[in-house]
Amino acid sequence: MADEVTKDTKRPRRMMKVIKGTVVEIEVVGGSGKKEYDFSKLPPKIQASLGPFGLNHKLGDSAAGKSGAEAEKAVQHVWDGLMKGEWTVRAPAAPKIKVSEVTDKYANMTKAQKDAAVKAMKELGISIPGITA
Repeated sequence: MADEVTKDTKRPRRMMKVIKGTVVEIEVVGGSGKKEYDFSKLPPKIQASLGPFGLNHKLGDSAAGKSGAEAEKAVQHVWDGLMKGEWTVRAPAAPKIKVSEVTDKYANMTKAQKDAAVKAMKELGISIPGITA
């Protein structure tokens, strides 16, 4: 099983990396071709340090751009996935609210309900064309 490690970006790729079992295959653009680096051939002392280093990196990446409880939850989510044997874990998608659903429900409210809804949305900083704008 090969896991693609690089990500598509707008800038040109400088290096292609693929993991195949314990082997990392790297090809540097403009270099002499693909080279293979086998983790299992490293001395035990280096393997023992590289495992925690990689775990630190993996868990740290999960908290990037987050802070406090949100970062802590992201780290725990990745750890739980790793413990289940899942390399890739995704955060659950945020609930989606369609503007059309809000405007449809708003249209069927009484005047008092509409006033309360507008007040609440303004206090929350929510602007919906035709309702609060």
